[in-house]
Amino acid sequence: MAGRTLAAALLVGIIAQKSSAFSFSPPSQRTHYASSSCLYSSPAVKENEQHENQQQQHSHSLLWEKTLEVAPDSYVNPAIDLAIRPPEKGGTGILAVDDVKKDTIVLCLPLEQVGMIDAASILDSAPEGEDAVFDMLNVMWNKGVASEKNKKKGEDTQEGERLAVLVGIIAHLQLTRYKDKTAWTATEVKEGHALEESRRLGLFLDAMPLLPQQPTPNNPLQHPFPTHFLYWDDDEIEQLLQGTMAQTKAREVRAGVGLVIREWSAAFLKEHSSMKQSEILNAIFSAFTAVLSRSFGDEAGRDLDGAGRMLVPLVDMLNHDSEEPNVSWQWHVGEGDEEKIKAGRGDIAVTTLKDVKKGEELYKCYGWRPAWDIASSYGFVPRLKKERWECSVIPLFPAVLDLAPDVIATPNQISNDETSLDLLLESNYGVLVKAVLAAVDAANEIEARQNTDSGSEIASKVKTDRPAQLDRLEVMSLFRPPPALTANDFPFARRQPCVVVGTKIGASDQITSSNQQYHREALKKVLPAYRAAASAIAQLRLNHKNGDSSSSIQASQMAMAAASLDKGTDWDEAALKLIRLGINDRIQTIKGDGKAASTWLAQSTTVRRLDEISLQHRQFRADMSSDIREAELNVLHTLYNELNTLA
Repeated sequence: MAGRTLAAALLVGIIAQKSSAFSFSPPSQRTHYASSSCLYSSPAVKENEQHENQQQQHSHSLLWEKTLEVAPDSYVNPAIDLAIRPPEKGGTGILAVDDVKKDTIVLCLPLEQVGMIDAASILDSAPEGEDAVFDMLNVMWNKGVASEKNKKKGEDTQEGERLAVLVGIIAHLQLTRYKDKTAWTATEVKEGHALEESRRLGLFLDAMPLLPQQPTPNNPLQHPFPTHFLYWDDDEIEQLLQGTMAQTKAREVRAGVGLVIREWSAAFLKEHSSMKQSEILNAIFSAFTAVLSRSFGDEAGRDLDGAGRMLVPLVDMLNHDSEEPNVSWQWHVGEGDEEKIKAGRGDIAVTTLKDVKKGEELYKCYGWRPAWDIASSYGFVPRLKKERWECSVIPLFPAVLDLAPDVIATPNQISNDETSLDLLLESNYGVLVKAVLAAVDAANEIEARQNTDSGSEIASKVKTDRPAQLDRLEVMSLFRPPPALTANDFPFARRQPCVVVGTKIGASDQITSSNQQYHREALKKVLPAYRAAASAIAQLRLNHKNGDSSSSIQASQMAMAAASLDKGTDWDEAALKLIRLGINDRIQTIKGDGKAASTWLAQSTTVRRLDEISLQHRQFRADMSSDIREAELNVLHTLYNELNTLA
């Protein structure tokens, strides 16, 4: 599904307008359901697939049946069928109703027949000047395509705007369909391209679902799932996610959506003036959850001509398993058929990766992402069954740096902040982070040159299933409260630079020495960054000792340390010590904030008068935040144990 974090890209390319009719505030007191293992979240049970009245039939089964009817070239293996279950039993999914052998095609769908949703085809056929929303999205789309072409030149791209276009299209079509289905008179719905497309894609739009639908006995409620960060309130983001990278991701998602809403407000209000602002906001929020959790990206071969992302019915009913997926899907197009390639047409085929027994569910892997990141798109954290790749973050520098660790400071020095440096202030750590990254780049160049000179470059590349994202150094910011020493002067939350580190972890007591190579590889990947950081700290302390705190640190010295070329100091020992301190800090932070989150949840639940559904939703969110903490703690404990073996 979504192969990258959409909200992070949005922050790059979207600038808010100064004036706006909308303000960003997530909907509250909504009724919706969630499942930790499914894309869809309706609580309805599939009691009778052959309802004579289609209005009584669940939207997912209706979409399944009607899509296959209108797609004569589609193929569904008789050994599989759709299953609609309550959330606690897995939600909507696709099951094997008979044994299926490995390498069997179980589903093949022609994209041009099944009613996929992609931005390019819908915008290309939209008349110019007749629809304010389509006109606005066209401008964004063309800017994104132009930026994508400039990407090869090394210029900054506006890919966030291109990704957001699909969100805008879905929200616009869903609002149009909602009006079309509920309007008292025909004049309330504007004739045009949006109405035509909303009717053509109606069953798919109904099955997402985005807006509240009329309840029926077999389909009582349809709402986006409550575990998506867009549907948390501010207190829940701050308290339940405090101390995790998920808090940073949640803020990014919500901030990105807020910027989009401000930019789109005028166009959406013009085209949907008969609707309440809350209804428009709900549609945009929900469209974001749909694209984040269901869209297909480059893996389908779509982006060959800037065609962008797409949503495909039926295939997106496959649930996720990152450890043991039993199916995969592939985009097929005739050899040499450039027109189909350019238009993103062809077939999507789902094939079994192993034998699937009767009664088992079909699972595909949406792509690797850490728990706190996948939660930001899909609204769930995958359960750890055996072992999987997972990652955490480790602070690059301590929150407060003791500039004179071997000297007892006087009360006067302490009060004047002369012997410590608050490294949660960007003015202090910003320069250091840039220097560390430059030093690591220099160390990597030296290593690559040495490998080339020695002819060992090919031999050093050992095949591994390690995710490519973990093979590059990445620095991310973690929200932290101010250090106790400076809280009175700077009582605001700050960002702490952290290095992303990942390894293969096991469930429960399944962490074995067989994964030791992965743990050591993880530490090896980040070691240059901590050698450089240790060098920077040593220089800061030396400057303080010499009474010359205004002197800048030397990036060249950090580069020598990062590459282990400075033989005067054991930078490995200093780096490992820094990593150990960082891991300890993260473990204590995650555990401490986790206890605080549990206390807050208990207190807020008893103080507030909440209905049963609201209490259930709060528990969903609390459980997900606990899963996020558990996944990161597993990585930290694993790497800390490996550090002890290296000592």
